Amino acid sequence: MRRSILSSLSPQPSKPRVLVVDDSAANRLALEAVLDREYAVSTAESGTQALELCRKEEFAVIVLDVRMPGLNGFETAQALRKLEATRSTPIIIFTTAYEQTVEQVTRGFAAGATDFLFSPVEPEILKLKVATYVRIYLQHEALRLKVQELTAALADLHAELARHGLTLPGLKSKLDKVEKTASDIDRQTQ
Repeated sequence: MRRSILSSLSPQPSKPRVLVVDDSAANRLALEAVLDREYAVSTAESGTQALELCRKEEFAVIVLDVRMPGLNGFETAQALRKLEATRSTPIIIFTTAYEQTVEQVTRGFAAGATDFLFSPVEPEILKLKVATYVRIYLQHEALRLKVQELTAALADLHAELARHGLTLPGLKSKLDKVEKTASDIDRQTQ
């Protein structure tokens, strides 16, 4: 269940956490320099290291290079989508402009990319894309937390009714309907 996995991850700091994955130290440093003013930036030099970090920490956005030894960006994106904690985390894949083909973009989206950037990366575009996906991520998380609160409140109401021996069919059916709606929303936010 998503709640139990996410509760074992470290929560978002005051600045949303962004993961930059690139085998090039120079690229990692450049991307981090663009983003670190607004975000808590972590870096990984490989797809394997990114997967390890994502098992320990929750990220609002992942910026992922395509060309890496070992697991390339497409394989890393696929592996990230298989992890429950990163199943819906926005992934921005970046690659060189000469690889800007329909086939590459299609392959990226099929692997789990949310968006693309092409090198050379324009800093303002990077900032805008990351900001947009961070905002969506934070809205999603706020909704998920509200659903958890609603589910807990419903459980308390059911328990209170049971304690008082109240089994009013109409009230119970209304509570069940609200509970089903909360459950549907919870499934959609996972």
